Amino acid sequence: MIAIYARQSIEKKDSISIESQIEYAKREVMTDDFKVYQDSGFSGKNTNRPAFAEMMRDIQAGRIEKVVVYRLDRISRSIVDFADFINELEEKQISFVSATEKFDTSTPMGRAMLYIVVVFAQLERETIAERVRDNYYARVKKGAWGGGPAAYGFDLVRITLDGKKVTSYQPNADLATVERIFEIYSRPFTSLANVQKQLIKDSITSSGGVNFDNVKIASILKNPAYVRADVGIYNYYKARGAILANEPEEFDGIHGCILVGKRDANERKYKDVSNHLLAIGHHEGIIDSTVFLYCQEKLSKNKQIKNTTKGKYSWLTGLVKCGHCGYAFSVRFGNTKNGKIAYFSCSGRYLHRCCDVKQTHYVREVEAQVQARLIKEAEVYHLTKQKKENAIIKQQQQKIAEIDSKIENLISTLENVSHISVEYINRRIEALHREKQLLIHQYSEALTEYNSIEVIPFTAEDWENMSLEDKREVAKSMIDRVILSKDGIDVIFK
Repeated sequence: MIAIYARQSIEKKDSISIESQIEYAKREVMTDDFKVYQDSGFSGKNTNRPAFAEMMRDIQAGRIEKVVVYRLDRISRSIVDFADFINELEEKQISFVSATEKFDTSTPMGRAMLYIVVVFAQLERETIAERVRDNYYARVKKGAWGGGPAAYGFDLVRITLDGKKVTSYQPNADLATVERIFEIYSRPFTSLANVQKQLIKDSITSSGGVNFDNVKIASILKNPAYVRADVGIYNYYKARGAILANEPEEFDGIHGCILVGKRDANERKYKDVSNHLLAIGHHEGIIDSTVFLYCQEKLSKNKQIKNTTKGKYSWLTGLVKCGHCGYAFSVRFGNTKNGKIAYFSCSGRYLHRCCDVKQTHYVREVEAQVQARLIKEAEVYHLTKQKKENAIIKQQQQKIAEIDSKIENLISTLENVSHISVEYINRRIEALHREKQLLIHQYSEALTEYNSIEVIPFTAEDWENMSLEDKREVAKSMIDRVILSKDGIDVIFK
């Protein structure tokens, strides 16, 4: 049987159709015993195509004696893939014919010419890809849209840039939802699930009319299109390996960013931004850089919760102590007429046999009393959620940017200096790098302190909306210990 193979990436006016390719190939077939294999919509950069795979299975099964194509690059534009294909045919003693390029694969010269043609086909593909990629990045560096769907809250509009029409972002009504998402998530003790619940409660849906899920919310929170990018944003993305298209002074604290780059198919968007291109866009941002960076720090701490039972049954686990022996209480369960009920049990009594006081405290009753004390204590402290401008952070951001600029200037001078000067410049670069690392450490500490609030007033409703993990963190931050005794409950605050 003869195999006729045809492939077409996309239908274009100047490209030959699959039907025409098949007609050309049939001219080389002198029998009716043939089978057509065709892949529509598949690139020639590799051989991962269903019809091609089917043809190769038939070749390996010995069903095919000749392969006919319209042109060589219909098989592959990769010299490696094409060489593997030809080797496979030679091993099976299968002849190969190109309807428009006459090659005799039985002679060394014929095989050599075959490979030369494929090399130039691969060069053509790579040149076209490089030209498209360079044009793409050139547009993005000038602040134009990078391709794909618009970020949520923006529409795509055509603007004139350097005399050429390009696409840019224009805000729409959904941008108010983006502000709402950042406002909720930037509150202490809130999670992505809390944001989702609040949006559902407020009857806010995504552009498709469906409820937001955690993945969509996280994607919005990580997207730098919304931030009013200043030097802090420049430092953040540079430290994570992004390629910065603009100088630090162009991060004016007004405009948002465009972030583009290839990512692994299994990786979530914006998770790893190394070697991604970040450029200042023509649209204005809506989220303060400090709020944006705080949200990034918070998102980075989101980890898969380990499969452990520690603290599983109460947010007070580890804080509750016996007022008689000093040992910790743990959660145990007892059977009652109403089913299983959780209670705190003194480990000094049932484990170490050193406490002779018998006492029973139901977990939910203890939690209710401690919760009331927590809310009252927070109100007494009367601390505010407002974050005041921290001039030290701004100064450190500027210093880090200045050091980066100095290092880059020193590196650029290395090409035209003497041996002695090179040693001096290298020492200077090392000193600047150490200074930068110290500043980054101080900046991180200042940012953490800037965004941390010891106690935030919260209501009973706020408390109910917290996850078990958040409740545990609040309790640990405020409470030294909870003492249980026969006389009652005593909460010792820090």
